[in-house]
Amino acid sequence: LGRPHCVRGTVVHGERRGRELGFPTANLSADAEGMVPADGVYAGWLVRDTLPEDDPERRQPAAISVGSNPTFDAHRRTVEAHVLDRTDLDLYGEPVTIEFVERLRAHGIPTTVRDTRGSDIDGACGQLAAATSGAE
Repeated sequence: LGRPHCVRGTVVHGERRGRELGFPTANLSADAEGMVPADGVYAGWLVRDTLPEDDPERRQPAAISVGSNPTFDAHRRTVEAHVLDRTDLDLYGEPVTIEFVERLRAHGIPTTVRDTRGSDIDGACGQLAAATSGAE
């Protein structure tokens, strides 16, 4: 394609589990536009659609989860993105685009949530660094 696969939607309130664990996520509304990829964890970008192209806050690296979140025995399929190294963003009601760069793993029930989230974030950082350096 020459570009990442994208899904667009408005950020809505979720269960707030990620925030409680120190990994806040931007949850896309159920009416998001685009084909949602297979369940799993991805490295990618969260793009704040209303910000100008040259704004450094517009495109943020993210660890993205797609699926029903088996860690918490949830049943509703969601798309949620954790912006890496950021816990200060308030994106509720904001239109965003999620760009999927690389699938990191399938969903599964981890031994501990914190360890898995940490390894997912490390994996996303590595994939995005490689994708960015390869594009230059």
